[in-house]
Amino acid sequence: MKTKNERVPRLSDLTMRPVFSGRKTQGNLESHTNGLRFVSTRTETLEIMYNNIKHAIFQPCENEIMVLVHFHLKNPIMVGKKRQKDVQFFTEVVDASLQVDGARRSMYDPDEMDDEQRERQLRKKLNQAFKEFCRKVEAVAKKNGFSLEFDIPYRDLGFTGTPFKEMVFIQPTLHCLVNVTDTPFFVVDLSEVDHVHFERVTFASKAFDIVLINKDFSKPVHRVDMIPNADKDSIQVRSYLMKLTHLIALIEAGCQTIHSSNLAFLL
Repeated sequence: MKTKNERVPRLSDLTMRPVFSGRKTQGNLESHTNGLRFVSTRTETLEIMYNNIKHAIFQPCENEIMVLVHFHLKNPIMVGKKRQKDVQFFTEVVDASLQVDGARRSMYDPDEMDDEQRERQLRKKLNQAFKEFCRKVEAVAKKNGFSLEFDIPYRDLGFTGTPFKEMVFIQPTLHCLVNVTDTPFFVVDLSEVDHVHFERVTFASKAFDIVLINKDFSKPVHRVDMIPNADKDSIQVRSYLMKLTHLIALIEAGCQTIHSSNLAFLL
């Protein structure tokens, strides 16, 4: 439902992935009463309902070439002629210090330092604009009775690995394990993971693999190959904490069941 008679949160001049058609889809993203609406420069329209968003991710451009918002959906929607469960909107941070002719300049060149300063200011401006948009979208969703919260990846806890064919940088969020910078997108809901299985863990090898086993054994597993051995301990700790959090949630649910029944005297 399109919001009328009031200003709506909006991000302009965004690029969408996947595209409607051709090589690039650009347009504006707006937040309305019951969902988000993207209108391309060719008047193509995409609507994402709040109640169909499983995970919303905001990734600032700290060490990336783009700032983005990513939506992992409960049910796929049609984008162009294909059904998609992941939709993303981003703006690239153009490296102004790169010359068109590829000429190299000294790091002490005043023009070089000015370009770097402008790029830092652009990154800060874009991050703030996207962060403010996410805050406003959460407020609009809450005002209309929907629950929506944006996750931000923890870059310090990230690691490199190969979930598909190429080596990418994978980062955990509060609820997921993601790589939304490269395509195809990699988004794993950690609440649906039963356990993490480690493979090829030997002192002789420089890398190992992990397999994320779903609680629903009918669903395919998620693999991440060629993870450097230096990241093994931190991944094992996070896997243990994830399992511990799940166990605490089960215990709390059991206690609530006992309290609501006639068995409260057992506590």
